[in-house]
Amino acid sequence: MSKQETPKIHLLEPKESLRKAWPHEDRDFTPWVIKNIDVLSKALNMELEVVKEQKTLPGGGRVDIYAQQVNTEEKVVIENQLEPSDNDHCLRLIGYAADSEANILVWLARDFDPYHLRIMEWLNEADTINIYAVKVQLYCVNGALATDLQTVVEPPQSQETASRSDKKSASTLYAEFYRPLVANLGRSDIHKVGKGGWRGKWRSFQTGLSGAVYATGAKDSGVQVFLSIGQKRLNQLQKYQKEINNQLSDLPGTVLWVEEGWSRIILESIHPFRLTAPDAEWEVARQWIVKNMPLFKDILQPHINQLRKDEEAASGAQE
Repeated sequence: MSKQETPKIHLLEPKESLRKAWPHEDRDFTPWVIKNIDVLSKALNMELEVVKEQKTLPGGGRVDIYAQQVNTEEKVVIENQLEPSDNDHCLRLIGYAADSEANILVWLARDFDPYHLRIMEWLNEADTINIYAVKVQLYCVNGALATDLQTVVEPPQSQETASRSDKKSASTLYAEFYRPLVANLGRSDIHKVGKGGWRGKWRSFQTGLSGAVYATGAKDSGVQVFLSIGQKRLNQLQKYQKEINNQLSDLPGTVLWVEEGWSRIILESIHPFRLTAPDAEWEVARQWIVKNMPLFKDILQPHINQLRKDEEAASGAQE
């Protein structure tokens, strides 16, 4: 019986410069990423498909790759860099978040400065966008080149109940609860308020009327959707309170008119919300909001539109 030969093992030889494989970022590396989008998808643990290469944004700037997540259709901006991260690319990435409709930003680079990693981690905590930093590594193996993509920054991921309360702040947990919810509502034409929007246990959404917002709340008494409109305007809507209440009574929950504070009309679920609840309980709360916020808006939006017209007419008469 012949002795089995030991297979030859080749060592990975790290290459400092990525340009040995991709001399030019736009002509070589970006096409490679597009062709191998499945490799990046695996590194990010999400399924991506390319929408367009070198997409020009309305506010200026041009992204390397504009993609989308297959199962949610959330838009994804991919920024490529063959060198270590720098301030120019970091600022550019933040600008893309402001000028595109993307909810997910992906930055590929040879390496990342700790300063840029901290910025991305901080932005991930803010609940406005999801940012991933992916380190691109190049090796030589027996004369051939090989690469590896390693995700070094990603948004906070849901964990088991025990680790939620032990390891994460309340703001981080609320961000995790609301992030997919806000994206889902956006597909129902309910768009969050940008600069100055509510955070923590609340999120605010546009009504088309200055000083009035739709909002969601996640609190001990239950999740809720509501219209925050101010005392004077609430008094005007009270002329239609019976009609509005009759329509809202078809929705599951308790209807409240609150005159103090934000002066709001509330639809509140009967199920208490626990910040440290397991994923399944969170998803029930999310689905209640996703289902009822559009219905709530359909009932109240005609009244908001009429308020806007009346206020514009009164303003024009004064001029």
